[in-house]
Amino acid sequence: MKRKKPFVLPALFLSLALVCPPQACGEPAGRNLIPMKQKLSLVSLEKLEAEYFPANKVVSVKGRLKNISSTTLRGYVTLYLLSSSGTVLGAFDLPVNEHRPFNDGETVFFDTAVNVSNVSGAYQVSLDFTQD
Repeated sequence: MKRKKPFVLPALFLSLALVCPPQACGEPAGRNLIPMKQKLSLVSLEKLEAEYFPANKVVSVKGRLKNISSTTLRGYVTLYLLSSSGTVLGAFDLPVNEHRPFNDGETVFFDTAVNVSNVSGAYQVSLDFTQD
């Protein structure tokens, strides 16, 4: 009677996937952009994360703003992509709170991805809030 050998190929692929994550195996990974310290007048920036994916030419942006204006606000942020020396490489307008009003003391979010096919060398990120 023939003895069957266990099928080890799936186990081998699984072990490679665990040992060799995509970024270590040559697949493109994102690179975090450094947020610049800034002072905003109507809102307080509580969080800003931006990740650049050069292979896809996309920047993923997440952030959180708090209304400190003593009034209801509605507006957008302008995201600036900067070089390591601080030169503006590109600017993008992003809606805040899905462009709905938010009250004094309320914290709102923005989360989007922007196509940056015309930008290269992004290292830092900064933003401004504009009230509508």
